[in-house]
Amino acid sequence: MKSTSTNEAELRAAISRHEAQLDHALEDLVAAAEARASLGHYVGRYPWQFLVGALVVGAWLGRRR
Repeated sequence: MKSTSTNEAELRAAISRHEAQLDHALEDLVAAAEARASLGHYVGRYPWQFLVGALVVGAWLGRRR
């Protein structure tokens, strides 16, 4: 009967460890997703497109006056 309670305790400890690992992995995933979704990431990756877009928007706004 003692071995059953020992196995149960080992299983609970293993589940607890796996939950902690899952929480840590989820935090890493959220941080990576937030970093990739930032505007700075896209500006750094495609600077010419943003520069041309800014010039077009600036010219359009300048013409309106």
